[in-house]
Amino acid sequence: MLSFDAEMLYWRCLLSVCLWLRVTPTKAGTWTANLPSSVVGLSGSCVVIPCTFNYPAAGKTYTNFKGIWYKVYDQSKVYHQDFSEISDEFKNRASLIGDFRQKNCSLKISSLRQTDNVELMFRIEIENLDKYSYDNKVSLQVKEMPEQPSVSVEEELTSGKQVSATCAVSHSCPSDLPQVTWSHQGSPSGPSPPQDHGQWKFTSYNLTFTPSREDHNTRLNCTADFKGKTVTGYKTLKVKYPPCNVKVVTGPPVKENESITLTCSSNSNPPANSYEWFSLNKTLSAKGSSYQLVKVSRHTEAISCTAINTEGRNSSDPHQINVLYPPCNVKVVTGPPVKENESLTLNCSSDSNPPATSYEWFSLNKSLSAKGSSYQLMNVSRHTDAISCTAINTEGRNSSDPKKLNILYPPDIKNESSCQSASSTVCVCIVDSNPPSEVKWFSPDSSKTFLSSRTEIKQSVSFFTLEVWLGFPDTVQCFASNSVGSSSITLKAPQNGMVLHIAVASAVVVLVVVGILVYTVRRCCGKRAVRQPAMHLRDTESEMNTTNKFDVETSKNKEEKCCDEDVYTNSPDNVYSNWGCEDNPPSSDNTLEDETIYANT
Repeated sequence: MLSFDAEMLYWRCLLSVCLWLRVTPTKAGTWTANLPSSVVGLSGSCVVIPCTFNYPAAGKTYTNFKGIWYKVYDQSKVYHQDFSEISDEFKNRASLIGDFRQKNCSLKISSLRQTDNVELMFRIEIENLDKYSYDNKVSLQVKEMPEQPSVSVEEELTSGKQVSATCAVSHSCPSDLPQVTWSHQGSPSGPSPPQDHGQWKFTSYNLTFTPSREDHNTRLNCTADFKGKTVTGYKTLKVKYPPCNVKVVTGPPVKENESITLTCSSNSNPPANSYEWFSLNKTLSAKGSSYQLVKVSRHTEAISCTAINTEGRNSSDPHQINVLYPPCNVKVVTGPPVKENESLTLNCSSDSNPPATSYEWFSLNKSLSAKGSSYQLMNVSRHTDAISCTAINTEGRNSSDPKKLNILYPPDIKNESSCQSASSTVCVCIVDSNPPSEVKWFSPDSSKTFLSSRTEIKQSVSFFTLEVWLGFPDTVQCFASNSVGSSSITLKAPQNGMVLHIAVASAVVVLVVVGILVYTVRRCCGKRAVRQPAMHLRDTESEMNTTNKFDVETSKNKEEKCCDEDVYTNSPDNVYSNWGCEDNPPSSDNTLEDETIYANT
């Protein structure tokens, strides 16, 4: 039996002879093989060489086959049923995946290397028939890098609407598929059964996801990892979404009373095709992407816009126009009050755009050295002048009103405080203090207190007035106090002579009135005594005069009655009881006598 090398040499020679002599058509037509002219495999992966063959069976059945794959250039065996016959470089890497009895001679080579770039041929040995080397050559090519995956997805997506993408990965070894990952969150699935694509096979992987506006113009990546060799395929997503990031663009700042053009900016796909403009309280007439404001001012309301496309609409936040103007509402801010001889920090406050960059400070009569927004006064007092400040920016300058400082100090009772007497005694206590003082009046020994009759306040000076008609002491104490301190002064109250004179004059008048009343009463009583005898003379008068006498009597009685009523009305009780007429009333005769006297009078 020939050795393998001798056999191979024999087969080489036979193959050469056959090629030279050309196999007879009958024999060549029966010994055939079907295999590709070339296959491509990925370095580190595997490759399958598909192969089928035929032989002249002539109706017989053969069961014992021996197939051999070998290199063309040196006939070294790539595959042999006898493991020892296989070349060392292909041991444990080449394997038969076909079945000779099924006329399938497909070969798998794993862990491909660059040295595997060779041409291969197949030979079959059939027991009880023949041995034959097919002249079909297969060129094996090994690639270092795999091909990029192919990603497919809808050309135009809608934000928020679910979609599915497919990643097709080409490979040479169905049993050694790559690891596939996606760049987008979603639900992956696959692999699908491989499909032939020329010398390569394609396996598909799917991803179901929901696109958003952030995905627009971004890549959807599919990455395949072939045992460390990584390739990525991608598809740029086109996502439709409504306007977002809508904002009003104003350009550079403008001065008051100038015009400015506003632009409505937005991010959308497709781009916005209409716009609406609004102020804070109303809809503006503009409809385009720009809007012009004429004669803007610091009081111009904030403006907003709405962008609209086929997918929806969205609005911007209100945008305040950046209007430049000089300082206004300038004022000196002093903070809480301070006591005399303490320090005080003043701040110059203003409203301006841009903010004030420099300041000037002034008292009533001079300019101060401070230039910053704050100024510190040392050892302040109630006599410190009012302070004002000037704020300055690029648009102009403006000044505050003079600010009188709020300095706290204890009561200072003025020397002008005094008491005077006229119809009454009036004392005035004049107090200068901040905050205003409360005043109490005391007698010399503090045993008696008085309340001010009235109070008048003029700025920091308060006038407290005490007015008393009788019973006023020789001196009175004015005690003033506030939250800072207290002070007191003793005022001398002059004696009120006029009050004594009025009292004496009143007593004299009373005595005179009493004397007149006594005189009047006594005179009336005396007249009655004279009238009583005359009543007897009246009995002799004729009845002719009765009527006249009666009229005269009536008139006289009325006059007498008036006199009596006046006495009763104007005289006090004690006068009436001491100087009244007789206790007994006059008799009827006396009455008649009085009437006679009145009648003859």
